[in-house]
Formats: sequence, structure tokens, C-alpha cells
Amino acid sequence: MAFLSGHAPSLDDPIFLASTLGAMLPDLDIVTHVKGRLNYLLKHRGASHSLLALGGMAVGLGSVLYSFFPATSWSTLFYWALLGTLSHGMADLLNSFGAELLWPFYKKKLTVNMIMLTDPVVFTLFLASLVVSLNWPQATQAAGLAFIGSSLYLTYRQIGRLKVRKDLMARYGLNDKREVKVLPAMYRPFNWNFLLFQEQLVRFGTIRGKHPKVERTLPRWDEADPNVSTAMEGAVAAIFDQFTPYYHIVAAEDENAECWVEFMDLRYWTREDFLYTGKVVMNSEGEIAQESFHTTNREGILLGY
Repeated sequence: MAFLSGHAPSLDDPIFLASTLGAMLPDLDIVTHVKGRLNYLLKHRGASHSLLALGGMAVGLGSVLYSFFPATSWSTLFYWALLGTLSHGMADLLNSFGAELLWPFYKKKLTVNMIMLTDPVVFTLFLASLVVSLNWPQATQAAGLAFIGSSLYLTYRQIGRLKVRKDLMARYGLNDKREVKVLPAMYRPFNWNFLLFQEQLVRFGTIRGKHPKVERTLPRWDEADPNVSTAMEGAVAAIFDQFTPYYHIVAAEDENAECWVEFMDLRYWTREDFLYTGKVVMNSEGEIAQESFHTTNREGILLGY
């Protein structure tokens, strides 16, 4: 957004500073990491990325810059700071992590599931724009070209996603578009993952090239199951309900009659398993004995409740 303003990079240019700092401010929520990874995962792109907060940041940043650059009107500084914060919020909607844009009125993350967390095509286009702008400040059209290139790429992605959905519906005999969800793959920028919501099953799969592969077939959970209903009142359920729009629950029991309920975030697949899972262990009375949140290759985080 800073380069789209047509202003060359300069710490003496209030327009450049307003748009650049505005685009960076929402990610100050990284400070939530000091209380642990789980706290960061829950708070990142939360209230700090809402329209309310983005507007407040623009007001604050515009006011601070106006105190240093009184020759530029406050409204102009606010305008470019707002464009910066809004551009950050809108960009975060493109990947599956999403952002709580409508907080506090709607506290779930919104996403359009278009690209992976750091898409190499979009990143390369804007990095090239940055390099050109720094070395040839007069080449103000570089940012515009990067923006146009990214827009064309995202259009290509959307067309591809619609085709993938159509092919999946034909392959698995589905008639309702709501039964198919196509998501960006976690590590492969030009591939997709998919969810099939069928009567008794939920299938999670990956697509490499044009070849879909079902990685997990999960039974629909029974809401009348007392273990499931109890687990849904716990801390893990609250985490997944806030953290992801696509999660699944599986109730299980071993030969020793130990019961547990597993939660899975269906957005991120790491070649062998889902990246984020949770486990709720029940005692013999059907009450919650232990809850934990897991990230692949990390020890589980025990939760208090």
C-alpha cells in the first residue's frame, strides 16, 4: 500500500510512513506470544484485526504522525494510515487462518481460503516491487504492476478452485455445492485440499496435480453421545470453536474402557496428520479428567478448566 501511494520510500515522507506503519501495526499482536504459543494462536488476528481496531489504529497513527508533520493535514495522514491497516486486514482474509474482521459483533475468523499462509507468488511480486522502488524511486508503477499481477493470480486461483470443486462433485457423486469445501494446501502453493461432507462421513483429502486422494475418512459425530456433549462444554471445544471454522470430533474408547474425544482442525494437513488437534479424556463417571491441545511434533499443552 505504501508504494501504491506513489510516494518513494523515505522516512521523511509522512504519506509513506502512514501507509507503511499502518500496514504493519495489526501484527503487533505478536506480543501475545509471551504467554505461550496457544495464547498466540488464539489471539493472533483476533480483535487487533477487526475493523474497529484497524480504524482506531489509523486514528492513533495519523495523530502521532501529524505531531511530527503538521504541514500535512491530519485527514490525509489518517486516510493513508487507514488504507494501510485495511490492506493488512483484507490480505489476511485470503488464507485459511483468516481474521476476526467483525469483532466484537462476530468473534469467529473470516476467510476466503484462497492462498496458503505465505504465498510465494504474491510474496515474490511485492518483494520485486519493493526492490525496484528502493533502487529506482522514479519507477512508481512497479507497485501497481505487482498489485495487478497479484489480482490476476488470485483470479486464476479462484477459477482453479471452482474447477476442482466441480471435478470433486462429479467424481464422488455429489449434487450440493455445500457438501464440498476446497482449501489451499499448507505447504504446496499450487495444490488444494478438500473436505467432503456426506451423510455419515466426512472425508479429508489432498490434490496433487489433478489427482485427488482421500487421506482421512471420519465418521460424523453423534451429538447425543454423552462423551461428545460433555467434551463440547470443555476448554478444548471453546478453543476449536474460536480458532477454526472447520473442525471435526471423533469419540473413541480402548479395550480398557478408557474414553476420550479427539478434536481436529481440518484446515492444515502435514503429510501425515492434522497440524492442530485436541484431546479430552473422560473418567469413569463420564466427566472430563484431562484436556490437551496438540501441535504436530510438539508436546501437548495441558489445559485447566
